[in-house]
Amino acid sequence: MGTTISFGIQKGGVGKTTTTAITSYILSKEHKTLAVDFDSQGNLTRFLTQQNIYNFTEKTVLEAVKAKDPRPYIYKISDNLHILPAEDFLATFSRFLYQEYQGNKALLLKETLDVVREQYNYITIDLPPHLGDQTINGLSASDYAVVLLQSEPFALDALDRYLEVLMGVQKKANSNMKLIGILSTMLDSRAAIDSEIINKARKDYEDVVFETIIRRRNRIKEFSLFGIEERTKVDREALKYYKNFTKELISRVQKKGN
Repeated sequence: MGTTISFGIQKGGVGKTTTTAITSYILSKEHKTLAVDFDSQGNLTRFLTQQNIYNFTEKTVLEAVKAKDPRPYIYKISDNLHILPAEDFLATFSRFLYQEYQGNKALLLKETLDVVREQYNYITIDLPPHLGDQTINGLSASDYAVVLLQSEPFALDALDRYLEVLMGVQKKANSNMKLIGILSTMLDSRAAIDSEIINKARKDYEDVVFETIIRRRNRIKEFSLFGIEERTKVDREALKYYKNFTKELISRVQKKGN
């Protein structure tokens, strides 16, 4: 049965979607992987498919949760990498929950993904940059949560609040969900404040923080526009941090599962 991992924090611009996309891509090299875009911006969909998100109108995760069956809406990127796409209308998810849905409102995404869990080794979920019904559903569907920490003061402020939400979800909706780690992203090695924030996080949260640090690379921005490539030395240099993170992530999942 597939291991479900969500990526989130209630702040935009921290590299969350990029991390979800590249991690899903790397996982798919050896594992059957389903990426779930649960952010109405649809950036994960755009990143991984290299298509306009409106190509997927009425063929998205929103329709999947309404039907409680993702199978007709999964898009095949490669043999091992599939995506459940999103576009703007996912913003109506909360309205559907409270006006039409009769079941447990926190567990709708989980119950939808359970239909296909056995078909995948890993399911990754890109969560929106806010604390709402989509985030609660994403965390409730997760076996493990990765929290993104950009080396920037406002992201550090958001971290404690997000961890409180994780604990709330554990108590009320998904007692089996575990915090797998805090990933430091978008480090600018030239800025002293970036290193100070990473050091503070390591002091406060100790081994919960991943050893891997994702550093800023212009090539990563280009991947979002033109797709992930591994042809050149620059490509491989840009991807090495994500490959290190993915190895560390898999190792932690395996240890937690034992």
